[in-house]
Amino acid sequence: MAMVFCRGCARQLHDSAHTCPQCGAPQFAKSANTQASGGQSPWLGITSLILGIICLLSLFDDSEWDRETVLGLGMFASISLIMGIVSISQKKPGNGLAIAGVVMAGVSLICFIGLSAS
Repeated sequence: MAMVFCRGCARQLHDSAHTCPQCGAPQFAKSANTQASGGQSPWLGITSLILGIICLLSLFDDSEWDRETVLGLGMFASISLIMGIVSISQKKPGNGLAIAGVVMAGVSLICFIGLSAS
């Protein structure tokens, strides 16, 4: 039976105790990363950002696009927009990434709609 000292009152207690029986102080410090994100990964925000970057960079291509290319890139932009909105509305980690992805996907989608109409 190993004994350690309490983080709050410095009394001895068992090393497997989660809280001190005397003062109630928690004995195991939670990491800042797991407290902030709840153990979730920011995959929605990252995916939204990557797809948004791909769509925005494709606008700088000077070659002629057929209807399928515009439709495919429009679907990429729509998926990026939806994933970013879901990440922001559910307050998932990576909100900054999701916001950037939504902005880039929105601009790209407007451009793709304009290209498909002409």
